[in-house]
Amino acid sequence: MLTSLAYLLDPKRLGSVVLYKLSEEFAEAWSQLPRYRDNDTSKPVRPAYAGLATALSAVTNQPVVIMPDTITPPDDDLAVPAVLATTRPIAPRLLTRAIRSWEQLIRGGADENVLAPLLAQDEMAEPKLETFIRDAAAGRPHAPQWFYRVAAWNFAATLADTPLHLPGGVADTGQRLQWLMDTRGSLLAWDHVLEGKTEKPARVGYAMHKLDFRVITLPGEPRVGIHVLPTFSRLATHWASTRTAFVQRGKNTVLRLPVGHRRTEEGWEPYARNFAAQVVAACNLEAIELGTNETLAKVSGPVRALVPGPTEHPLGKGTGTRFNLYLANHVNETAAKLKAEQVTYRRTDVEVVRHTKGPVAREDLDHALSGTGQDRVRILALYDAEYTRERMITALSSYLEEPEQAADWDDNHDHQLTEKLWVQLRRMPALVSPVPVDWDRELAFLAPLVRTVLTGVWVETLWNPKKRTPRKGQHSDVYDPKRDLRRHFHLRGVVSQFIAQRPRPKPPKPEDEGSLPRGLEAGADLQTLDTDYASAPEEQKEIKKPKQRRPRLDYPAINGLRDLTFRLGAVDGRLAEGVALDHPAILVGLHLRQQRVSQRFGSADTTQMVETLTALHTHPDPRQPWRLEMYSRRDHAWLPLPQGEASFGAGPIGVAQHARHKEGAALVREHIKAALRILPSQTPLIIFVDTEACRTIWPGLQHTQLGESTLPSEGLDDNGRSVAVVSINTSYGEVPTPVDRADARGRRDPARPQAPDDWLHERTTATGVTSWYLAQKSRSYDGFGQTSINGSTYTRFTIPSHLKETLLRKDWHSFTATQITVPQPGQYKAKDLAALAAALCHQSLAWDARTRHPVPLHVAGAVDRNHPEYRGSSFDTDAEQPSEDVS
Repeated sequence: MLTSLAYLLDPKRLGSVVLYKLSEEFAEAWSQLPRYRDNDTSKPVRPAYAGLATALSAVTNQPVVIMPDTITPPDDDLAVPAVLATTRPIAPRLLTRAIRSWEQLIRGGADENVLAPLLAQDEMAEPKLETFIRDAAAGRPHAPQWFYRVAAWNFAATLADTPLHLPGGVADTGQRLQWLMDTRGSLLAWDHVLEGKTEKPARVGYAMHKLDFRVITLPGEPRVGIHVLPTFSRLATHWASTRTAFVQRGKNTVLRLPVGHRRTEEGWEPYARNFAAQVVAACNLEAIELGTNETLAKVSGPVRALVPGPTEHPLGKGTGTRFNLYLANHVNETAAKLKAEQVTYRRTDVEVVRHTKGPVAREDLDHALSGTGQDRVRILALYDAEYTRERMITALSSYLEEPEQAADWDDNHDHQLTEKLWVQLRRMPALVSPVPVDWDRELAFLAPLVRTVLTGVWVETLWNPKKRTPRKGQHSDVYDPKRDLRRHFHLRGVVSQFIAQRPRPKPPKPEDEGSLPRGLEAGADLQTLDTDYASAPEEQKEIKKPKQRRPRLDYPAINGLRDLTFRLGAVDGRLAEGVALDHPAILVGLHLRQQRVSQRFGSADTTQMVETLTALHTHPDPRQPWRLEMYSRRDHAWLPLPQGEASFGAGPIGVAQHARHKEGAALVREHIKAALRILPSQTPLIIFVDTEACRTIWPGLQHTQLGESTLPSEGLDDNGRSVAVVSINTSYGEVPTPVDRADARGRRDPARPQAPDDWLHERTTATGVTSWYLAQKSRSYDGFGQTSINGSTYTRFTIPSHLKETLLRKDWHSFTATQITVPQPGQYKAKDLAALAAALCHQSLAWDARTRHPVPLHVAGAVDRNHPEYRGSSFDTDAEQPSEDVS
């Protein structure tokens, strides 16, 4: 049995809410508010309900939300009718003064006082939350959007007064974390800040534990779920780029405020956005002062700020699995008065098995490449540094019958590895140019190479993940050509993968060369392992402190080559061994993502929908290779994967006017249906979809309408073809976090959680709906860097003193899970489809660990992430077209 950090509550125990229903007159007056700016450097924006809610939270020291009073997510945040929801009644005079002063600031000083009188006319009520839930008995509970915020506040308040005890060792009593609740409903371990230090460079960093809460529903479950999300929140020691601040008000209240930055004569200073500080001052309350960099760096003061986004920090991320287990037990005890039930999953008889790890074996590679439909496949290796060339050859030589043959490879000529696979090496100094280059001229040689042979390009890059792009500019200190090159390769019908340049390792010391294994060159990349001297042969015991060396595997090169071969369309035959199919089927991956559109840095005003579809054609006969295809919108055809990816990457990443709601959603549905209808009609379809991305477009994926409303299969079974839909949810906030295998045996330390095993788990509700749960540990947790030992043996407060400096700066991983539901099984049993999805996650194409999504859906997402415009600015497509002589 797998336990989780989610809890089910009877609707009667969710508590109550203080509610102000806003009239249509209020909404009309709101729509007439002018655009405003809350400092001289910002651009005018339309007032949002969240702005007034922030100011009211600052005045009242309690959570406040103003949201549309709708069951389904609104298309417009200012939709009517709307409500103001909070936890305690607000004094009428304070409410009126706060709203009046906020409106005056919005209007640039004009005291028209329109909103406050309208709100004063609305009656306040304190109803029970249970009265707003619909269809709970049918296992489809749903409620207005604001309900989920308030229910999470109430649950957090129940836990706030009880400290969390983290036991220590024999001589250590451990730690008791006291909680403060902020105005967003999170619990902060405010008085328990941890400090970390590094020497090179000399830095000091701080962090505190934080608990977030999210109300969720589970498939077919009548009760409401609360998902507890623990984080190790790292604190900023200066205000630059910060966006969120915590301000302690009294002993038991913490304001959470959005932060902006404005220029002064002395430089830049932070300010609380949405006029929160000005409204507090107008109400004659204690002033909000964010302070300076010096006061923020002390951490012990009343103001703290979150580190802005991913960055290097003396403290690692994550709370660790041992903390999660203590937290789960603590919630079980503290919420007992609410009769909360922990969400658990029962093991099924389905075991997911990986037959073999590592790259495709040489003898199996040609069979895997048969799925490309090509007689010959070329890898074009472009490099500048000689050591990069050596690394590429080392990775490729595993496919040679005699690896020594690689020593004779010269540049600019094809060399055969297997019957189907060839390689060509070519030096290109432009790859490491510090400035943009003329890629049309540099890549002119490519046209004759790609006309007749399917080619994938393996490219050296100088990219360094530690060098970040400056916040106000678009170019880093070193020109990174990857985006430009990807687009140029795609325009020429070629897929690519990059390998980061690394320095040549130092040669071994002369005194150690005598201990090298026979046949190993002195210049090889080596890893030293200590050996047992007592077990060494007698002839070696004369050597003082003997050492044994072995080659250190170049995983970036190995994995990059594996990724390139799958992008070329190679389907590992081991995938068929791990997937039980007794007849041909087409497995479709439907990936959607909404991306903001920008032509320059920081100017995204609209969104576009990214849509990628892949199809894995399977066959039960092991002699028949599986093949991957991708839908090309430009050609309205299913193309082999490399051609499909090139077609996708050669154009804009998104589709204009396609969206998640209303007319935009209808356009998405029609596009997807048109793509799926041209697949072979005689073969059954199994469609894997990302629940979170697709459920507003196909309501039949939602828990409230599971299988009873529109699905991606609509209109595809007209000729009697079987069509199944499998919904895959990997959302961190929605899928309950795995905690422990409660029925595990033989554990020496009862407080050390047992990692998930290789079995599929399930949960069947009182309404008879079953969902499946594939829990997993990360590759890092599974021993890489000893991360698992850190997070499961200690909490960050109970690390032994001699290990504290080292372990605090490590990232501590938690378990994750994939939730599988089957809204439409087609001709299959739902459990068999869940087992198929789990197997397709467990046996990936280019990775030795599990993937979060089944292979077709994972590949569709990988193609999206490889587009040159992925999460970046849009290209000028007219300027990007290659000249005629190289196209």
